[in-house]
Amino acid sequence: MVQTLLSSLGLWVLLPSAFWMLMIFDCVRNEPDRQTWIYILIFLNVAGAIVYFFACWLPRSNVAAPSYFKRWSLRQPLWNAEAGVRNIGKAHQYVTLGNVLTEMGTFDKAVVAYQQALEKEPANVHALWGAAFIEMRNKQFAVAREHLQALLKLDSDYKCGEASLLYGKVLFELGDWEIAQSHLEKDIKHWSHPESSLLLATIQSKAGNTQDARNCLETMLAKVKASPIYHYRRHQHVVRKAEKMLKAL
Repeated sequence: MVQTLLSSLGLWVLLPSAFWMLMIFDCVRNEPDRQTWIYILIFLNVAGAIVYFFACWLPRSNVAAPSYFKRWSLRQPLWNAEAGVRNIGKAHQYVTLGNVLTEMGTFDKAVVAYQQALEKEPANVHALWGAAFIEMRNKQFAVAREHLQALLKLDSDYKCGEASLLYGKVLFELGDWEIAQSHLEKDIKHWSHPESSLLLATIQSKAGNTQDARNCLETMLAKVKASPIYHYRRHQHVVRKAEKMLKAL
């Protein structure tokens, strides 16, 4: 009995230390501002690890909230959106409902809401975007391409270039290499999306243009690493893929 109690106490003593060491390891490996954070972690110990976890690790990891929590937190917005559809029923109300359902992860119902919005207003850019996003997620790339083509004709700068990036991804998934390359080059020139550079380098590598692929990746990596820390953290997964690809070229 006493031995079991001592073992349990020892476990509870070791867990905070293990968590602290894990955060230090993550900081050394991934954090651009590692010198400042290492000082905080060492000086504050476990308390510093908790601060680092919420300030750096959690935003970078993109951990999704549990679905039940989303359903609970969005219950009132869902009711409001459903009431708007029933009482007014215009394209805007269907888009609002689609947005709430998308945030909740109820994608099958969300795409129906966006489609109903498009039936009422075919040129609604928000409905086109929502439908394209979900069709892309569902791997219905041809349908997503149609929505995005219509959207970009109406607003080529939609969501600060996010529509342009998604269109490039769709073309890549469809294997339209020539059209995809042309679009990605324009996207990089106008928006400098790191993911576009990674896709373009992949196409160039497949075509045997190894040096062009290397130049594309190296230019992108230099820009991302010189960018503000928030931007770097947001695209860190792209950086890792690009560095891995460079080693293989």
